[in-house]
Amino acid sequence: MLRRLPFTIDLKKNLIGYYIAIGVIIAGYIFLAIGDANSFTSRTLGPVIMVIGYIIAMPAALLFNASHTDKQTDTAEVKKTESVPSPKKSR
Repeated sequence: MLRRLPFTIDLKKNLIGYYIAIGVIIAGYIFLAIGDANSFTSRTLGPVIMVIGYIIAMPAALLFNASHTDKQTDTAEVKKTESVPSPKKSR
């Protein structure tokens, strides 16, 4: 017997947020690589962007509340299929 959940989970928004977080982290590494060791981008901007990516964007993407939509139309379809008798097997 196949059991269905009373809601569906749309992970598309979570994936988009995850990709944005990865992009922010990669941008932080790129800023670290730009310029000299004592430049503004490698000493200040790069680490700040990486902290934003690792501490804010990544958890936000993972913990973002996925939208739950009710499956009332699907449950009606399940009830229709349950009421149909299964064909009898011949011996």
